[in-house]
Amino acid sequence: MESDINKNIQSLWIGGQLSKVEQLCIQSFIDHGHNFHLYAYEEITNAPKGTIILDARSIIGEDAIFKYKSGWGAGSVSGFADLFRLLMVQKNGGWWVDMDIICLKKFDFEADTVFCSSFEGEYDQLVNNCVFKAPKDSEFIQYCLDQIALIDLKTMPFGMAGPFLFQKVVKELQLEKYVLPYSYFNPIAWKNVSTLILGKMNKADRIKEFIRPVLKPNTMPGRKIGPHSYTVHFWNEIWNTGKLDKNGVYDSNSLFEKLKRKHGIK
Repeated sequence: MESDINKNIQSLWIGGQLSKVEQLCIQSFIDHGHNFHLYAYEEITNAPKGTIILDARSIIGEDAIFKYKSGWGAGSVSGFADLFRLLMVQKNGGWWVDMDIICLKKFDFEADTVFCSSFEGEYDQLVNNCVFKAPKDSEFIQYCLDQIALIDLKTMPFGMAGPFLFQKVVKELQLEKYVLPYSYFNPIAWKNVSTLILGKMNKADRIKEFIRPVLKPNTMPGRKIGPHSYTVHFWNEIWNTGKLDKNGVYDSNSLFEKLKRKHGIK
């Protein structure tokens, strides 16, 4: 029997119009049988049909929105989104996904708590907060919020209230058993967005990539979608820092263009 906690996917968008990446995110979940609940502070007129748009003020007022002032992610509202997702899941329970997460198959997890991880090279895989599931009023969520209360959100470094916080709290509460391998939600690492998601490779690079599994199998982590992959992460901050166009048209054989065609994003 399907659990309602798997049916609804929840996220936040700050701003007006959605780019092709966010549209693809929503449509991919809808096409795989999920409801997509999108919290917003402004009117959004180009969300895919079937998107359930909700008032983000029901979670926290827009006067609380802040941006990173300097360093990696400067100008980004992702720090605020880190806070928002915790408050939202504390109230509603269920799934959170970032708006650059593309669904590859329907979520069917029986556990009420699920954490994703990402491949981080020499550090192997580390907990991430881009996709997670927790019951409302969970000890984990409250512990995270208690930790955030000790942080100056306006001056904190990138990720301090996000992935780094999740890594810390999962360890302190001994929740490692709920952390799934990176291949489930983040099979392609952030450093491979340009080449493996957008197809920005010359002929020689394509040949090297084709023979990599045979000649350099030890370099494959973070480079391949597998049978256990439920989503692929497009890593929005890489697009921002690399000035990549989320409405652009890329190589027709790129993963981005293939997924756009599959889900009717034009």
